[in-house]
Amino acid sequence: MPRRKQLTFKIKDLRCAQYLIAELSQLPQLTNFDMTSIEISIKENKPVPKIIKKDIDVLIDRLQRGFSANKHTLTQLNGRYLVTNTHLAKWMRTTPASVNKWIKDGLIKPCQDPHVCFDYFNVDEVTEQLRKQKQ
Repeated sequence: MPRRKQLTFKIKDLRCAQYLIAELSQLPQLTNFDMTSIEISIKENKPVPKIIKKDIDVLIDRLQRGFSANKHTLTQLNGRYLVTNTHLAKWMRTTPASVNKWIKDGLIKPCQDPHVCFDYFNVDEVTEQLRKQKQ
């Protein structure tokens, strides 16, 4: 992923410089600093996270095949299979770091159950969440 663009402005070039300098010069930790050397940096917005559309069908197919081939080895609790992010990564042939990033970005969501102390996934729900990314 390319770096985000960053713009830097010198505070003395801004019309509001006198107000900012007056406010900052009142702070005791800035008494020995040159207030005219202040710079403001602004970074470009992060791009919206997404999974490449052409890969979604492949991921769904791999997930369904992996689940159907390995569900007999999974632990069940109250009739639900306890599928972890490691299982998802293995079945979709991607890395656990990628799955964790998708979780962090909100592309897929784990199930919420107060009886289980870790995140687990319902394969049907993950499939639907991936299909929504394709739209």
